[in-house]
Amino acid sequence: MSETKTRSILKAISWRILASIITGSLVYIFTGKGDLALGVGLLDSAVKILVYYLHERLWQIIPIGKKKHPLEDIEVQKPIEEEDKEKIREVLKDLGYLD
Repeated sequence: MSETKTRSILKAISWRILASIITGSLVYIFTGKGDLALGVGLLDSAVKILVYYLHERLWQIIPIGKKKHPLEDIEVQKPIEEEDKEKIREVLKDLGYLD
């Protein structure tokens, strides 16, 4: 199953909120400057949300470690004809889904 673009962006945002709190806190601890900590945290988030989103989308097209759906390679006509349905039934039977 692949992820939607919306799911990828929501994951990126939720992660960045947590990471930005950590980054901002570290900047504040080391500098004692709240404005600087806030600015660094916000800029860090904006850049890294974009990079994380692109990284997630790239991994959607990389096949390493992905399992193919067992019906993915069956070529069918549109609309699906009885011959195509029989091909699908045979594969499902071989997989143990049908008797």
